[in-house]
Amino acid sequence: MYPLAFGFIASEIEDNWTWFMTQLKKAIGDPPLLALCTDACKGLENAVKRVFPKAEQRECFLHLMKNFQKKFRGFGRMYPTARAYDQDIFFEPMAAIKCESQEVVKWLTDYHNLLWYMCGFNPDIKCDYITNNIAEVFNNWIRDIKDLPVAELADKVREMIMRLWNKRRNIADRLPVGRILPGVMVQLKANTRGLGHLKVVSAANWSAEIWDHSKNIAERHIVKLHQRTCTCLEWQHTGKPCQHVLAFVTSRRGVDLEQFVHDYYSVDRFKAAYGREIEPMTGRSQWPHVQLPFVVGAPLNPRESGRQRKLRIKGCLEGGHKKRGRKDSEGTSSATNAYDNATNAGDTAPTNAKGKKMIRGPMTCKRCGEKGHRQASSKCPLNRTKKKRKRQPRKNVTKAKPGEISTPQRATREQILRDSPGRVTRSRLAFLLGEGGSAQSMTTAPEKMPTTAAPKKLTLKRKLHIG
Repeated sequence: MYPLAFGFIASEIEDNWTWFMTQLKKAIGDPPLLALCTDACKGLENAVKRVFPKAEQRECFLHLMKNFQKKFRGFGRMYPTARAYDQDIFFEPMAAIKCESQEVVKWLTDYHNLLWYMCGFNPDIKCDYITNNIAEVFNNWIRDIKDLPVAELADKVREMIMRLWNKRRNIADRLPVGRILPGVMVQLKANTRGLGHLKVVSAANWSAEIWDHSKNIAERHIVKLHQRTCTCLEWQHTGKPCQHVLAFVTSRRGVDLEQFVHDYYSVDRFKAAYGREIEPMTGRSQWPHVQLPFVVGAPLNPRESGRQRKLRIKGCLEGGHKKRGRKDSEGTSSATNAYDNATNAGDTAPTNAKGKKMIRGPMTCKRCGEKGHRQASSKCPLNRTKKKRKRQPRKNVTKAKPGEISTPQRATREQILRDSPGRVTRSRLAFLLGEGGSAQSMTTAPEKMPTTAAPKKLTLKRKLHIG
């Protein structure tokens, strides 16, 4: 990211963009090799055409696809079409799209007639970016200071850029002069791995045929080192050797890879980019008083009341933010904070940011559509996994008549096993339950035996013993 110019405008309209581009032209002039990539803002596109008529005007492919997906579906060939360096590769999928739908081609011609594909870029401009995400990096960089007043905001941005330039100037002083940037060389050396699908057929010391066997039909590309050209056109657009050039160079001995990289990636150009100094400034109280020949009035479009938003409004295809509501400085929702505070305080109903009570309606079942229960609840009549209520043990509620002694209630099997301090045998358990038992238990407590006790079932072993 190389910050070049920044401005403060009330809204993104064509007049404000025209003023900004006019000031930018005064700063950089009108260079012959200039490319400007804009988003889908029509006012910005018209301002660039008016101020820089000779510049190559490009359009962000990401913004184009966001508008494209709102109208059309099923055209996945747009991405390889935009990234193709060769025109033959570009027109082949475009012809298929044209045969499938004439409306798509008409829509692109009417609303997006700028350059959004690589094969249309000027090869002398060593920049193959099809998006303007680099501008979003700067927007995210200053996100935390956007709510400052204009004077403090301008001074803070100037301070951040001054520190950035000084940091990269110190990095440039430690780099060797006359060499290529180390980051670019690390990237190229990493690209030399995995080139086994390429076969090199040398024609001379500076030219060769590169056979690509990765596809069903073998492709041939011609590499000429002395002309710095490759038929895939990637080397011409980026200034960095493509995979065909790397396969040819690595097959030869004693060849320096840095001599095939464009001078744009040299240490000398890096030092020249950050050679100038951003002048430091004194405090606002020490600025000189200037009598302006005009009166500075209030802005035409006043800012709305309340906290200004810092996060951008996401599109319909991005899903929006996870937490809805107005965001505070820490990135949390005010409505969510109010609900948490009310819950922690023990209030019956939470309140929102304005202090009003938040009324929550009854929940709706997704299965039957009725209110008052969820989908997995047993109250839903269409839920097959209905939970059965546990049957409570039947209690003896019969009361004794006057003058009659009530008999103690008989203990259950679970109560005996729970309250017994030691081991309970089968015979003792049967005795306590009144189901009969051994001869010893019958002799010790005959009064507790029921009069109509059922005979105990005999097993086969006891039958044989009795017989």
